[in-house]
Amino acid sequence: MAVARFLVVLKPGVPLEAAAMLEALQPVLEGLRAEIEHRTPAHLSAMIRGGGETQRMQLFADVQSKADGKVLELVLLSREAMGTTAPHTREVFKLLLELIQRHVPSMPLTFRSDRDGPLPIGA
Repeated sequence: MAVARFLVVLKPGVPLEAAAMLEALQPVLEGLRAEIEHRTPAHLSAMIRGGGETQRMQLFADVQSKADGKVLELVLLSREAMGTTAPHTREVFKLLLELIQRHVPSMPLTFRSDRDGPLPIGA
């Protein structure tokens, strides 16, 4: 089954611990009405419920160590088909971007898959 997948990478302006990076997402999760299903010090998964099976989405947040420091990767997944441009998932992705910009200014966006391609360079 095809799935919609959107990826965002955030890079803190100053070094942060993984737990602090995830904690900074709390207002974003609240804005999405996301329910955290699983959380570790460097990972979380959350469910975003819309209406119906195709509108249920998952958000994964993973802290990754890169050569130039830690980054926070956020992946939004749904069962909506990308062949139809996944309009509902795309709207939630736009909301995710707005919430990040508003609530997490300390971690600027360095990559977004809808603009920059499917994977970051050097992934």
